[in-house]
Amino acid sequence: MKFPVPVVGLLLILSLGLFSCGKDKFKTKPTIDITGYKTKTVGRNDALIINLRFTDKEGDLPNGTFVYIPQRLNARPLPPLIPDYDSVKLVVPTFPDNTDGTFQLNLPWINVHKSDIENDTIKMRFVLVDRASNKSDTVTSDPVVILKN
Repeated sequence: MKFPVPVVGLLLILSLGLFSCGKDKFKTKPTIDITGYKTKTVGRNDALIINLRFTDKEGDLPNGTFVYIPQRLNARPLPPLIPDYDSVKLVVPTFPDNTDGTFQLNLPWINVHKSDIENDTIKMRFVLVDRASNKSDTVTSDPVVILKN
């Protein structure tokens, strides 16, 4: 079957467009995704460990900012003398500039435990900011139970 020249040209342009879309898969704005959990129930001798994956087109995450925000989901409020969770900002460690990779948040039980009366249920929210101040979308973890003792 023979196609007229304009149709062949159109097919060529469409096929080039399809192949070029996959070529530049990373964006200037970093991304962050949760890839797994060691456990979703954290006891006294354990740690909350969440595996994360990042992408960044320019690879300028080292010395950027990693933010995690714990959110307590319990209906019963904490006693007045126990502060609620605060957001935490950390400097992304220096490593060879990479456009993608993995890392792990590792928080011992003592750092996430709040109540001695009941188990705490929390969600964690994460954001990455690269050196050029490009901010990722916020990603939220599944609920995690922190055992009371």
